[in-house]
Amino acid sequence: MRIDKKLKELPLTKSNPYTLESLFGKSDITPMWVADMEFEIAQPIQDALIKRISNSGFGYEYKPESFFKAQKEWYQKKYNLKLIKEQVLYSPSITTTISIIIENFTLENDGIIIQPPVFMEFRDVIRKTNRKIVKNPLKLVEDRHYEIDFEDLKEKAKSDNNKILILCNPHNPVGRVWRKEELEKIITICKENNLILISDEIHKDIILFDNHFTSVLHYNNRFENIVVCTSEAKTFNLCGISDSMAIIPNEKLRNTIASNFKKYNLGRTNALTAVALETAYNSGNPWLQNLIKTIEKNVNSIKEVLKDSKIKLIQPEGTYQVWLDFRGIYNNTKEMFSNLTEVTGVGMNAGHWYGREGALFMRMNIATTNEKVIDSIIKIKKAVINKELSK
Repeated sequence: MRIDKKLKELPLTKSNPYTLESLFGKSDITPMWVADMEFEIAQPIQDALIKRISNSGFGYEYKPESFFKAQKEWYQKKYNLKLIKEQVLYSPSITTTISIIIENFTLENDGIIIQPPVFMEFRDVIRKTNRKIVKNPLKLVEDRHYEIDFEDLKEKAKSDNNKILILCNPHNPVGRVWRKEELEKIITICKENNLILISDEIHKDIILFDNHFTSVLHYNNRFENIVVCTSEAKTFNLCGISDSMAIIPNEKLRNTIASNFKKYNLGRTNALTAVALETAYNSGNPWLQNLIKTIEKNVNSIKEVLKDSKIKLIQPEGTYQVWLDFRGIYNNTKEMFSNLTEVTGVGMNAGHWYGREGALFMRMNIATTNEKVIDSIIKIKKAVINKELSK
């Protein structure tokens, strides 16, 4: 994988000096926190974008049939899903879609179930819509593997006030790819309690070490109240130009959401997004397979560096983030965050940003070179060793 040579020239969120100062207390940081990559995008996508820009105007566009054909073939080959064009809506972001669903299918103070530690924007959008955050915390088994607490989920789902479950699959930040038997239990609970199930599947293509991804769309014949929110932005490092999709088999749900998209004038076609994604569907798989090999190599390098350390790696099954456990070293989240940031200069996400259940963990983005990953994890390991010696 080739590193993007223009990274330092670009106004990226992860390296914005004002943001770094605000979060980390200084701007001289190696940013390994925002979930985008440091790799060049696939060459066919670069070529297609350059061709589209050259000597071309940018009037209002629609998505051509070639786009839908490529998209349909990708979903059939990758996930064994028959994507139906009429069931897909387009949105600027996944959180935009989630917000609209919450506002249209729940009332203020209704409960929305999430499974922390989890993507912090789920929590933020629930608060912004004046709904109640209902936690179904994941269970960490033997300090190395997260599972869903189904007994707790059953109890939370029974409450008439709780209307929606937001699932993250693959899970950000803990890296779980939920198994079929786990998804079947979720579907059963949602059906028995008439919950709407929103499944954020944006990391679905980054599946590691022979794990297998299953979309909840496979259970649509058993349960109709499903909305899958996804995008290939994460897959192909297109976050800055790509939009997201809401796949909604249920016609009643879809029509309500679609009318609100129209109300806010959402779903317009971005010419560059359409070109980039169509090319990715048709020609991006070799690049993706190289990416997965690179991420797996980076995970294995971290395991090797940490094999005799008190820092524990939660083995990721998917995504290009790793979830690091520092509970054996620190007992205070602020001390952990400030010490690691100050001593190593590596900017990672503090685990408590994903809920108090993530306290004393850190999320590290490893979608970069193996050399950078090894250098950063060695700095982190040395910082921990020095702290232990200073006791």
